[in-house]
Amino acid sequence: MDRQTANILNEMNMRFYADNAQSFSKTRMNPWKGWERLVPYIEGASTILDVACGNMRFERFVQERCPSSVLEYYCIDACPELVGENPEVSFQRLDIVELCISGNDVAASLNAPTCDFVVSFGFLHHIPSVEARIALVKALVEKTRTGGTIALSFWQFMNDKKLALKAEESTEKLRQEFKVNLDKGDYLLGWQDVEGACRYCHHFDDSEICELIATFGRKLEIIEQYSADGNSIPLNSYLILRKH
Repeated sequence: MDRQTANILNEMNMRFYADNAQSFSKTRMNPWKGWERLVPYIEGASTILDVACGNMRFERFVQERCPSSVLEYYCIDACPELVGENPEVSFQRLDIVELCISGNDVAASLNAPTCDFVVSFGFLHHIPSVEARIALVKALVEKTRTGGTIALSFWQFMNDKKLALKAEESTEKLRQEFKVNLDKGDYLLGWQDVEGACRYCHHFDDSEICELIATFGRKLEIIEQYSADGNSIPLNSYLILRKH
């Protein structure tokens, strides 16, 4: 994917979340079922870094399920309208996608120390191009202490026939409007029939996830890999990784 297209897609998503933060947040209040398997890792952590924290529902989940474990939270997101206020966390507003696609040192821009547990949920599908996604994971690895844990989710929305049909229809329409050349697995999705509301999302297949992690060789060990979330079929693929 060329840089201009990646910038257009990122600007599209930035505009989407700024304009639809309230309605989007209302649909993202409950914790994901897949997070339950993270509890043993959370209990062993005193510091957590959450990249693309959204409305901080993961932090609420941690505080409810493991109230005596985590001492410090570091949260990063580009949309303060989603985040709101939480005095118990250290929050940084940052356009991480722009850093990833521009080739800058992402880790150096994150105002957080190396942490015990580093997570990024519902975000990798918003990062255009393989190279930019590798840049994000590289930054997450650098911000994880040796022996620490990284948890990632990969959205697989095209596994659901109903969602897949909507994604194909909206992408065909919006691709012509924005005049962008998308990579394989890239889609442009609408939102609740709101006129003009659209966002860029990437569907991950299993082989693509494996190739992404294989880029880091022996630095990362896959501890667990599982699927969860979704009403009829699981739509998120999770990876729990240990940094060596």
